[in-house]
Amino acid sequence: MARKTSVAIAHSGADLGKPGECSREQLDIVKQMIRQIADQTMGGMQNIVKRGDKVLIKVNTVIPVAPNAGFTTDPRMLQALIELVGEQNPSRIQIGERCAMGADTRLAMQECGLADVAQRTGAELCPFEHAPFDMYKIDRPIAFNEFPVPRPVREADVYIGLPKFKVHVHTVFTGALKLQFGNLPDYDWMVRCHHDNIFQKIVNLTRAANPKWFVMDSLYACQGNGPFSPYPEDLIKDWNTICGGPDPVAVDTVCEALMDWDYPGTNAPAAVLGVAEGLGTNRLDEIEIMGSPLNQVKRRFKRSSTVLQGQYPNVNVVMGSDCDAGCKAIVRIQFDQLQADGTLEILKRPLYVFAGVQFEQFQPVVKPSDGDVIVVGDCAKSMLDHFPNARFWGDCEEYPGYTPIWANRPDVGIASYVRELAAQQQ
Repeated sequence: MARKTSVAIAHSGADLGKPGECSREQLDIVKQMIRQIADQTMGGMQNIVKRGDKVLIKVNTVIPVAPNAGFTTDPRMLQALIELVGEQNPSRIQIGERCAMGADTRLAMQECGLADVAQRTGAELCPFEHAPFDMYKIDRPIAFNEFPVPRPVREADVYIGLPKFKVHVHTVFTGALKLQFGNLPDYDWMVRCHHDNIFQKIVNLTRAANPKWFVMDSLYACQGNGPFSPYPEDLIKDWNTICGGPDPVAVDTVCEALMDWDYPGTNAPAAVLGVAEGLGTNRLDEIEIMGSPLNQVKRRFKRSSTVLQGQYPNVNVVMGSDCDAGCKAIVRIQFDQLQADGTLEILKRPLYVFAGVQFEQFQPVVKPSDGDVIVVGDCAKSMLDHFPNARFWGDCEEYPGYTPIWANRPDVGIASYVRELAAQQQ
């Protein structure tokens, strides 16, 4: 079968510094790695960006953290990419993003080291919550078929994706396709379809962005229950491997192969759906892999897990029918944090968590608990009839929508509440 697209891999055995701390010499190595990928997949950066083009580079901030935490866009990658784009004399370079969990994007850009890159390079920060937007409609019966797209995304002559390489508990993997999740103007739109429809949402947002090229930010990479695993061993700091190409599905497929996962291109549902929607190919025999040999640089990455029952000390999770990409992932993210920081070990009362649609025929025999109760999601809201004093994360005036993604917020989320319980019990 004729090959349809190319994905290139670049690797360096040199010391490249850290995301927030590198020398000019180290930055130049990163720049050459990105140049290599552009040369091998597009015939050079001049075939990606033309003189006078308006260029938008989509980044990933997630939450405001220091760049060396490794979960957000690597300033080394961003600066090197901007410098390469700048060599083509574009009329404008914007750095676009909408930060997750309702955080202020401009503040996140500052905390993550991206504002400093913008100052050094002359690029323009573009927090999408402050940009005008237009509605984009997909006229067929699918989830998330009408949504706002920030105008800078649609008005860019060239959209370049700089996704952070992370295993992801909500979506299995976050790469070229998942990057577009941040192409929304506000928190309300970001939480819509944050359940098992999230994969259709990701594909629709990617279609609307009309991306031209992607380069994977994976000098540092994350495995396990990302996007920000609390376990230090899940942050891989010595990989020094990046990849890229024009086809987001193919790029994500090669990423799965780089993680040494079986059947690459089929593990992340967004990639499978992306093929069905015509966004690219997930067949390795249709992808020309160039540059560093895959078998020499691949490394086995730990997959994400939403296993909850029996997973944590002092915690009894009562599962109903719920979504892997929704409440299961939310509860897992929060309790991983509480396990990693030792909070669960010091609880003196057991903790009961109800998530998902509970089986109504069993509810009359539910007895008052001997501990504290948490109810997660509107699907489990009926449990409040049995436990009226339970703490509930679900639809409310401040955070509408039945997928309670706000339970992940560090200020009002589940982990914050359980830490308060633990402190009260001491």
